[in-house]
Amino acid sequence: MAIKTKKESMKIVPPGKKKCVWMEAGVVSYKLCDNNYDCSTCVYDQGMQLKVARQKEASLAAPVETSADKFTETWVEKMMQLPASQRKCRYMITGEVMRKTCPNAYECGSCSFDQMMQERLQAEPLPVHARSQVAGFELAEDTYYHEGHTWAKPEYGGRVRIGLDDFGQKLLGRLKRIEIPNIGHEVKQGEVGFQVRRNGEVAQVLSPVDGVVAHVNDQLLDHPELVNESPYEKGWLFIIEPTKLRKNLKGLYFGEDAEKYIGEERDRLFSMAHDDLRLAADGGDSVDDIFGELDGENWAKFVKTFLRT
Repeated sequence: MAIKTKKESMKIVPPGKKKCVWMEAGVVSYKLCDNNYDCSTCVYDQGMQLKVARQKEASLAAPVETSADKFTETWVEKMMQLPASQRKCRYMITGEVMRKTCPNAYECGSCSFDQMMQERLQAEPLPVHARSQVAGFELAEDTYYHEGHTWAKPEYGGRVRIGLDDFGQKLLGRLKRIEIPNIGHEVKQGEVGFQVRRNGEVAQVLSPVDGVVAHVNDQLLDHPELVNESPYEKGWLFIIEPTKLRKNLKGLYFGEDAEKYIGEERDRLFSMAHDDLRLAADGGDSVDDIFGELDGENWAKFVKTFLRT
């Protein structure tokens, strides 16, 4: 009984995670999606497709009894064996819609519903289902963080949404203007991606990943304060078509590493600030507007230090 319970517990999907479509279809017993259901760029999906193709060829050449480690059907083939009412659309699998079946044999590229969802998801931020507080600063789960305090969140279709993290927005203070790159502009990881202005002060901010800007948050033109009020949702900055995503993600902080990093940044901030900022040495609440606590010269020093510019 203990062994069975242990095996079952290993198949529990952690909060904030989603089943891979190969697991959802029942082809494999356990696999979580780590590519935001963009199967066309997924190394695991490509490997499984190749494995199925090879084992189909081997089976035709020398038919043998299929064992547990033999894969002779793709996830699409398995899903298509289900009654039409049970073929979950990928947006139902991810929780974006409550109920939707697939009428298009999982050919998402030619699906009008998928195209509509892609357009909607580009313009609207995905909800942040879980947050954590680290030394008075908020982090969003399933999000990657750059050392320059920007964040990157891969989304459906392989695109990546970019924003300023909670530490960064508190460091910069209440923003008066944000200068976002135009659509079609190329950004590079670790290079200046955009800049912000406040009371005559200008701060340059680094891009967390490489890519070409595909969509911008027009609301920030009239309401830059959204970055301060909702840095992970309404205050997102722009969306890119990434060019080196897998390589870039290796250079970002995620999960426990991100929490550790923010904790270290908070300690570093305190050690620099001394009496200039009202920060509690015991790890209490952070200052909501660090800009407002510093004069221009000191603020510029803090910005260059923590935004790595």
